[in-house]
Amino acid sequence: MTQTIIVTGGTGFIGFHAVTDLVTRGHKVIVPTSRPISESVPGAHYVGCDLTDPEARQKLISEAGADTLLHIAWRAAVSGLWGAPENIDWLQASLALGRDFLDAGGKRIALCGSCGEYDWTSGICIEDVTPLRPNTIYGTAKVSVLHGLSAMCQVAGASFVAGRPFFIYGPREHESRLTAYVINSLLAGDEAACSHGMQLRDYSHVADVGRGMAALAASDLTGEYNIGTGQAVRVKDVILEIASAVGRNDLVKLGAREAPAFEPPLIVADMSKTRASGLDWAPRFSLETGVADTIDWFRAQL
Repeated sequence: MTQTIIVTGGTGFIGFHAVTDLVTRGHKVIVPTSRPISESVPGAHYVGCDLTDPEARQKLISEAGADTLLHIAWRAAVSGLWGAPENIDWLQASLALGRDFLDAGGKRIALCGSCGEYDWTSGICIEDVTPLRPNTIYGTAKVSVLHGLSAMCQVAGASFVAGRPFFIYGPREHESRLTAYVINSLLAGDEAACSHGMQLRDYSHVADVGRGMAALAASDLTGEYNIGTGQAVRVKDVILEIASAVGRNDLVKLGAREAPAFEPPLIVADMSKTRASGLDWAPRFSLETGVADTIDWFRAQL
């Protein structure tokens, strides 16, 4: 069934791919943005709107007449994201957005959450089993939005679903993030100073994550679902895959930086619930093809 879907953060890292997928699925997609659009998706409708402005936000919702809200937007400093005070601003803005959407008759909210919501003690993150016990401001804010929007939907008789991406890389990645930093350094002929890289993480290409969030929004599923691969990969292996693809293994300096003391050795998604749900989605990129695609994009920006 064709829906009208508002996608916040639709010009961003994850959102661009979610919008692309929803348009491909035949939905009417409305993308609020308060920033200049560097790259648009044909068929999507872009509307100037600052989501932190109550009047502008309510006007957008009223005019859109959307069935579904896919909330991805989260504007906090990428460097230092985990502890940034702006996370609290986006907690408040997200709850206000959800309230306004439901007050206007919205029927469904899909939330882009984070693996940072989980207690990472065990390393394997299982929906409805692993406690939501974050140790960062970012994770705490995300959990608060999850609980707030879920409760609002229950009271309003609307449906609610949340997806939790894990570690994301790909085109348009911020230059301060690991894969973008390593790729840009090696393409420029500079050394890439990294930690030991023995941490095990669940890495997904951003296009797969965007498609996963789009599929959840367009589905009838409710509850919480991991959006990952279910495979733990050493950070070192991601770095060396980039180096091998670029042909500059000599520039990678593993152990040149200290790993943060609080970093868990393992963070991986258990994908059993998502795979059993019937969700019309599965990852398409392997690490090798995903890294190659990402390098091609960054090389094209030079």
